[in-house]
Amino acid sequence: MKKNTRLIEDTMNTSYHLYQEMQKERPDSELSRQALSVAKDIHEIKKEYLLILRGLSEALDLNLDDEGMHLKDIFTVLENSLNTAPTPGGRTLCLDLSLEEDLYTEDHYFLMSIFRNLITNAMEAAEHEIVHVRITQRLDDSHWLFTVTDDGPGILKEDLEDIFQPGFSTKINYDTGEINRGLGLNLVQDIIKNQWNGQISVSSHPGETVFSIQIPKSQLKGAR
Repeated sequence: MKKNTRLIEDTMNTSYHLYQEMQKERPDSELSRQALSVAKDIHEIKKEYLLILRGLSEALDLNLDDEGMHLKDIFTVLENSLNTAPTPGGRTLCLDLSLEEDLYTEDHYFLMSIFRNLITNAMEAAEHEIVHVRITQRLDDSHWLFTVTDDGPGILKEDLEDIFQPGFSTKINYDTGEINRGLGLNLVQDIIKNQWNGQISVSSHPGETVFSIQIPKSQLKGAR
């Protein structure tokens, strides 16, 4: 299984390099967009595979419906899995939820991917051992509204406009020299915009970064 993890990583890197080369020769071509899509798909497969490899025994105790999940169950799975996975500096996630209602939806896999990427980014950027992330959810007349707030070092003002661009990343592994491919936030934006016609925005200053998400009520599959 560990060998397969390396294979998935290598395949993702190959696909992303292919996208970069295509962009040089034919910017914004359909083939380059497809290569980027493949790289992002592999990026997600890699993360899901690692979660399986590290074990989600706590999640197996949940009474999950095959067709959907409640928000509280989604965040239980995420918190358990992220706290059992090795993180830089041995960081621990402290998740604070404020849910107006325990939303149930059949689009739980998309929500899982979105929140896992946002929380993982917060944990990787954190400067302290305990990483505090607060997630709120409420409903207005027409939208599900979510915020994801962390207490990390913040995002530089000059980087805020670029963080959703594919390939943009400020993260580097100084032990290996490997740069994070910067596909996670672009994938999050793609899901929110293309799957649900929603919106995501970010504000940040030292000590606080807030991602705000709006999803039209009518777009979230099976929501109740």
